[in-house]
Amino acid sequence: RVVEGPPAAAADPTAPAFTLVTAFEPIGCLDGDSEGLRELLAAATPLAGRGAAVVLAGWGPPERCATTSVLRVATKLADPLRGAGSWRPALRDDLEEVAQRAGLRPDGSGRVACPFGYADVESAARGLLSTGLFDAAIAATDPEQVDKELAEALHPHRRPDGTVWMPNVFRYLVARVP
Repeated sequence: RVVEGPPAAAADPTAPAFTLVTAFEPIGCLDGDSEGLRELLAAATPLAGRGAAVVLAGWGPPERCATTSVLRVATKLADPLRGAGSWRPALRDDLEEVAQRAGLRPDGSGRVACPFGYADVESAARGLLSTGLFDAAIAATDPEQVDKELAEALHPHRRPDGTVWMPNVFRYLVARVP
């Protein structure tokens, strides 16, 4: 079964337990983002069977993620609100720590290329703004200022044909329900 929404939307006592849970909630972007993921995992884990795989993804090392320089725009603009959802670089053991705090047993990890490609700067800006990572910057300044600085930050990633390409490496962790 594929379920969209919070874990409660998947609760069906007549259905078999899940054998796989994927968490498309990358951590390593905002202060405190791992706590929100831990809470989601704590709610989802009881719906999965013993030994079920739980796959987590997060940002890789900043030096391997071209998008890092663009995300720093959000931190710079949101500085007056710093501490409430400001950007931070991913740490090596973020995924393992979240899994362990959620009662999961890490079973394997690795890195995967996850380039962000967009048709143009406007599409890239819309895509990045939709993540919510720029919300504090918009609240601290205004949407026009954020759009302007975001477009400037995207400029180095613009190709001659107008497309925007940002190679990234994400980390993933496969954990098991005990």
